[in-house]
Amino acid sequence: AASLLAASCAVSPTRAGMAPKDAPDLPENFCPKATGVATATTGECMCNWQDERGCTGSGCKYEMGLSWYHYTCEDCECVPEPKKPRKKKR
Repeated sequence: AASLLAASCAVSPTRAGMAPKDAPDLPENFCPKATGVATATTGECMCNWQDERGCTGSGCKYEMGLSWYHYTCEDCECVPEPKKPRKKKR
């Protein structure tokens, strides 16, 4: 039984951790450059503001310090990073 399991794992057509070769058809206006960067083949928008508040919508993710969403989330969008207040000169 162990050899059968090893053989089936060795011939698996799926390669874990590998991105697809071809990009999906992305919706129009997906991932505006002002607030994010679209990945080349996975259909994800990596938000410029890497903060848990950097994305709004039902499918937003914040993992390992990255804020992003998949193109299938219709109500997701990246949020512009808030402007930091200027320090007053003395």
